[in-house]
Amino acid sequence: MLQSRRGVWLVGILGLAALIGLAAGGFYWLNRPAGLAAIPNPAVVAPGAFRASIGDDNTITVGLEVRSVADAPLTLVRAQITPPPGLTSEAVSIIPPGPENEGFALDGPLPPAKPVRLGIGDLDRTAIVAARFTVDCKRLPASDAPTGEQIFVTIQVGDARRVEELTPPVVGDLPWLTATAQRLCNDPPPTGTPEPPDPPLPGTTQSPKP
Repeated sequence: MLQSRRGVWLVGILGLAALIGLAAGGFYWLNRPAGLAAIPNPAVVAPGAFRASIGDDNTITVGLEVRSVADAPLTLVRAQITPPPGLTSEAVSIIPPGPENEGFALDGPLPPAKPVRLGIGDLDRTAIVAARFTVDCKRLPASDAPTGEQIFVTIQVGDARRVEELTPPVVGDLPWLTATAQRLCNDPPPTGTPEPPDPPLPGTTQSPKP
């Protein structure tokens, strides 16, 4: 008789535990994060390497690879770049995923700025932020001066948007735009012969030294 009662109690306790587990699982399922809350912050990163080209009209053009690290598709709505003193923005564009990301050209007009959808596959989660600047060498900061360079991207999932800041790549101790502009000022290309794009530079996501 006592063993029978113990068995009933044990079954009841196990049943109650199962009900609690089901209730907890149901509560999480109904209240699980969705949309922007369900993807990491930041959801887009800049691995570091970039390409650069120097024009014969005191312009530089750069292309920075950006990559989605989210496990759900998102839209890269726009990119904004804060340049150092001496650089004036002429155009900022996003080049979508695909074969055009491989060896993309940095000469000629940049494509019009428009949103780009990034997926979750190896081939469609990467895009290029391309930008062109006019350089005034007299206003370019010294090598040891703060440059204030910043990169922002706006992402969208569903109807919700979020602005994320990327870490500018550096070349040696210099942020990418300052390094490219100094190359123009120190060694400008001959007039009428724009310099061909460089291969990807060994930029990193380290912060430049103060």
